[in-house]
Amino acid sequence: MNQLPRERANAAVREFLSSHDWSTQTPARRRILSAFLELATTRGFESVTMRTLGRELNMKAPSLYSSFPQGKDEIVAESLRWFTHSFARDLLAAAEETESAEDYWAALVRFHLAQQLQRPEADLWDLLVATDRVGRFLSDDVRDEVGFWSSLHEDMYAAAAEEMGYRLPPQSIRLIFTLLDGAGRWADWSGNDADLPELLDNAVALSRSIFRVSSGIHTPA
Repeated sequence: MNQLPRERANAAVREFLSSHDWSTQTPARRRILSAFLELATTRGFESVTMRTLGRELNMKAPSLYSSFPQGKDEIVAESLRWFTHSFARDLLAAAEETESAEDYWAALVRFHLAQQLQRPEADLWDLLVATDRVGRFLSDDVRDEVGFWSSLHEDMYAAAAEEMGYRLPPQSIRLIFTLLDGAGRWADWSGNDADLPELLDNAVALSRSIFRVSSGIHTPA
C-alpha cells in the first residue's frame, strides 16, 4: 500500500530524530544547556558569558569547559540542536494523532503557534538562525542540520496540502512560518491559557487564508 504524503513526511521526521541520541547527554551538560536557554531568553543572548553561566549554576570555569571544551560557541550550537529536536519530536507527536489532512494541517499550525507563545526559546532559536545568516557563526554541520529540519518542517505542510489536492508553493509555506514566528507581535496573548484556544483557531484560519490564496481557492474554510 502506498504511503500518504503526510505519512512520508512523518517518516522523514522520525529518521531525522534518530540521527541524534540525546540519552547520552550527561546531567551536567543538560544543566548547562537549560541554564543557557533560561539566561539567553530572559537577559538576552549577548549578555550570556561563560562567567554568567558559571555564577548561575554555581560552577567553576573548569567544570563548564570539561562539559563544553569549545565554550559558549559549543553551548549555542548544542542548544540549537536540542531545541530543534525537541520541537520536531513534539510536533511529530501532535501530527501523528490526526486522522485527516485538514486536521494534520491544523495540528501543525496550533503546535507552532503555542510553542512560539509559550516557550521563549522559540524566539531565541529564530534569532540565532537569523543571525547566522549574516554572521555565519555556526559550524557547517549545525547549520546544515538546522536547514535540513526547516525543509522537513516545510514538507509536512506541503504534504497536507497535497493530500487536500493542492500544491502549496514553498514561498507560501515560508509566509505562514513568518506569520507564526511573529505571533508575539500580533497575537496579543494575555498569558492566560484559557485565551489560547481562540488564538490557535485564528491562526489556523489565517494560515488557511494564505493557503487558499496561494492555491487559487476561494471557498470558505
